Amino acid sequence: MKRRNALLTTNALVSAALVAALLVGLNYLVTEHHVRWDLTATREHSLSPQTIKVLRTLPGPIQAVAFPGSDSTQTYRQLLATYQYYSKDFQYRIVDPDRDPAQAQKFKVTSYGQIVLQHGAASYTVDDGSEEALTNGILHVLATSKKTVYVLQGEGEPGLDDFTRNGMGSAKQALTNKGFDVKALALIQTGQIPADAAAVIVPAPSTDLLPQETAALTRYYEGGGKLLLMVDPQTPAGVRAWLATAFHVGAPGGVVIDPVSRLLGGDVRVPIATQYPPSDITQNFSLATAFPLATPLVPNVKTPGVTVTPMVKSSDASYVKVNTATEDLRFQRGTDVKGPAVLAVEVAPNPSSGSSTAPAPGRGASPNKGAPAPKGSAAIFGNSAFIRNTYIGLVGNRDLFTSAVAWLTQSGDLVSIAPRATPFDPFLITGAQGRYLFVGSVIALPLLLLVAGGSIYLQRRAL
Repeated sequence: MKRRNALLTTNALVSAALVAALLVGLNYLVTEHHVRWDLTATREHSLSPQTIKVLRTLPGPIQAVAFPGSDSTQTYRQLLATYQYYSKDFQYRIVDPDRDPAQAQKFKVTSYGQIVLQHGAASYTVDDGSEEALTNGILHVLATSKKTVYVLQGEGEPGLDDFTRNGMGSAKQALTNKGFDVKALALIQTGQIPADAAAVIVPAPSTDLLPQETAALTRYYEGGGKLLLMVDPQTPAGVRAWLATAFHVGAPGGVVIDPVSRLLGGDVRVPIATQYPPSDITQNFSLATAFPLATPLVPNVKTPGVTVTPMVKSSDASYVKVNTATEDLRFQRGTDVKGPAVLAVEVAPNPSSGSSTAPAPGRGASPNKGAPAPKGSAAIFGNSAFIRNTYIGLVGNRDLFTSAVAWLTQSGDLVSIAPRATPFDPFLITGAQGRYLFVGSVIALPLLLLVAGGSIYLQRRAL
């Protein structure tokens, strides 16, 4: 009897140990191999294939520090947790900027909703919590450590380290906060573009560029370089001619007047742009931008070998004041040009069209007949004041500037992710169906329950 009890006890202990081991093993598998199912119609809790591909090929750990507002904390947590689900190299933490302002100051956060991405010594700040912005931020931070942006100096351009009204100190800081290394370029001394240049900014020189300077910039662009060019109403004719020759973008002069302007005391010489034709830089861009003393651009959109795309336009009520010397800013019929005016363009290579002969000089053509199409890209603005210290903080100016630099330095890596729309699938019933539902739910079902209850009561009472 004792032997039998011992065997039963041993069997019970072994069974309990096996069950415990099974539970531990299942718990380990669930922890290490978490599986999720998204059963929503639009898969709104899943990531796009582009994002999943990026996450599964991360070369190293990425730390995301999010600073959402109090009403969006749960949304940010859900998004970041989904990113972490697809890659253990993606780690995140959420910080309340109101409760921990020291962290917000440390990461140079300027508004609610920003996410700071860190990869080694490189960092990049994403301005919103959308999947497209976050994925492109990851692509950016993976390559930022090698991104150096040069700014042309020495020809009357605004000072790169100048924080007075007309300086570019704030613009430089905006790029630095995005992870770029920003350096001055004295092309008049070096005569060539540095080999590590990811992009070169030419911020509206006030004197004509020397022939060796335009030659160096043109070689850089034609060989695949990236340029961000700016011109103003007073930009010298030589720079304007170079734009027409090398980039097929005319700058005939004049000042864009916007009678519906409501910024800076309603100054009509500060056109407010809210029209953004489809382009890579302004894709999903919805902020208004302000361009004090802007000059119109005239792109030759039919240029073979390149794609010239307008990306910013002034309002329909605007017009171009051709005579900039007059103090009368009213529209002069027969002299001034009705808007909208093109304020910025993208110039990108178009490999499908190959090289061909260029249009006649004077229409923005290259004088090198039959020359190969350039391999580089350019963003050209008819204004330089929008990135100066006085104006870069207005509405969307800073965002447009940094978006242009980001497109120039990595346009081939960016992904476009269409937003998911929740379908509206209404449940419509006819009048007859409504009556059936009423009879069934309000009359038949309660009556059936009453009959069943009464029947059970009578049966139990008869016992």
